Amino acid sequence: MPFFSYLPAYELNRSPRIIVAFDLDFLRNIEAFKRSIPTGERFTMLLQLGWSTHEPKFLDELKTRMADARQSFPEARFVFLSNDESSIPLLSGSAECILCNHNAFLDPSRYPVATGRRKFDALYLARITPFKRHALAAKVPSLYIIGSRSPKEEEYFQTVMRTVPYAKWDEKVRSFRIGGCITKAHCGLALSAMEGAMFACGEYTLCGIPVVNTANFGGRDLLLPDFAEFKAEDTADSVAEGVEYWKSNPVPPQEIRDAFIKLAGEHKARLSDLVDSIAGRHVAFPHKLGVRVTLLPHQKFLHCVRRHG
Repeated sequence: MPFFSYLPAYELNRSPRIIVAFDLDFLRNIEAFKRSIPTGERFTMLLQLGWSTHEPKFLDELKTRMADARQSFPEARFVFLSNDESSIPLLSGSAECILCNHNAFLDPSRYPVATGRRKFDALYLARITPFKRHALAAKVPSLYIIGSRSPKEEEYFQTVMRTVPYAKWDEKVRSFRIGGCITKAHCGLALSAMEGAMFACGEYTLCGIPVVNTANFGGRDLLLPDFAEFKAEDTADSVAEGVEYWKSNPVPPQEIRDAFIKLAGEHKARLSDLVDSIAGRHVAFPHKLGVRVTLLPHQKFLHCVRRHG
């Protein structure tokens, strides 16, 4: 173990302590957090939703583990940050819940606005896993896929490669290069039926490219400007039609970006009001709220919850 080891969470404020983490990153590590947070400390725990609460198995686990968390930390204040309105009543009995889509906390400065010629018809920024439904992109003539693969899902990966043998695929792209890759495409694809809010959907729009989007649960539609969305059916023909539509009917990239930032601003303001009222000062939000991102050693030391035991 390294000299310092940290839990999967980020401290937005140290005193009073305000911590943010993805739901199960915290709830599945309750014992580790109990060893790291002094008994009896009053703190605020902000929990981002990493998956749709419309999946019964996920919702049941969330509620069960949330009950355990309340017993473990009776002095804590728990607040769910919901990616969509429909999740709020489903979570109301477990903890406070506010509408606060996690895509709102992407740092715009990391994403350049698309200019010039486009190399690809479409980009699908999505790891190679079944729920991403890559087969729906089978009829896109010029496709760029960025996404990691898992040895446990090798069969699915091989199926995808056979389905789109002409596609360019990069398993990993450094975070500072993602924006430049997005700007090479006419549009972005969002093809899952259920997941979370899908950071890639916000990244597409910050770079000013429109989206071909299927019906879904999870919240990615909430910050997607209407004029930058083609609503596709769950067929490869419909997705290809959407891609061709955006090639033939481009939208000024800056307009897409500005519309996203305006929508996101409401969510950032809502969380800022809450956090500032607890901290008693203005708290600046880092990229993705500092969660599941690469941090420098000094950032970890200053803002992460150190693991004990």
